Amino acid sequence: MFQIIGKQNLNKSVLRVDIRADLLVAKLKAGQFVSVMPDRFSRRVPMNVYEVDLRRRCLSLVFDVRDAETAKLGGLRINDRLFAVNGPFGAPVLAEKMGTLIFVGEGIGLASIALLCRSFKQAGNKVIGIAGFAERNSSVLENQLRLNCSKFYVMYKDGMHERRGDILMPLRKALTDEKPVRIYAHASAQVMKDINRLAMDSHVPLWVNVMGLLEPKPSFLENTELLVNGEPYAPSRDGVWINAAQMDADAFVYETDALKEYAGCRKNEAALAASKNVWARLKKFVWG
Repeated sequence: MFQIIGKQNLNKSVLRVDIRADLLVAKLKAGQFVSVMPDRFSRRVPMNVYEVDLRRRCLSLVFDVRDAETAKLGGLRINDRLFAVNGPFGAPVLAEKMGTLIFVGEGIGLASIALLCRSFKQAGNKVIGIAGFAERNSSVLENQLRLNCSKFYVMYKDGMHERRGDILMPLRKALTDEKPVRIYAHASAQVMKDINRLAMDSHVPLWVNVMGLLEPKPSFLENTELLVNGEPYAPSRDGVWINAAQMDADAFVYETDALKEYAGCRKNEAALAASKNVWARLKKFVWG
């Protein structure tokens, strides 16, 4: 049984949902993800797990309402049941004592690094968190992440709170002052390119979340159009966290933009065909 036992609006478009999943929570590890079906007619939506509560036997998801499927999930109320929550998928991230680690995220991407921050801090590491938002009203999970980080930087592009700028500014400072051993990042494809260049210049290994680079689709659960070291990469088997050294960031951003542009063209073509069809039916109705 999968039942919603808690729900919270984090801002105008981002929700947190707590789902009772008795058997699933015992298997979930940091870095894994699940797929959610709000009802039997929904497609499977892959989502990162924000939190696991063994005492309440529930997992927490943080997501933005971006399409029909997430709107269905967001429209459910407390005590409503979901059709299915499948998983866990992907290889977990093993939290070992390594030294100083940096976790970088933008907006909703922070939900995927929260559980990692908590796990690595409990393992005895120094955890530095960096969060970036477009504006103060779009802030999510800021206070929760502060509790799981030794140092925490927040950047707002509108400059209304703390410091104005992007997440690259505190990242440069942390790379210089803290001498980290690894970076975990979940951001947009373009920002990830800049983070990758900084990591390469500082000779620090970078691990990226492919959900932030490739728009999650139903096929994301089986096999994506992604090559790592020239071989097919399946997030459902190999995990969503990839060592950036194994992939060409520039080529991947190009492929990602091309896929999004192709999807946009197909959507526009479908909308145009639908409008022509409606017009044809109207002409037939009026003129016979």
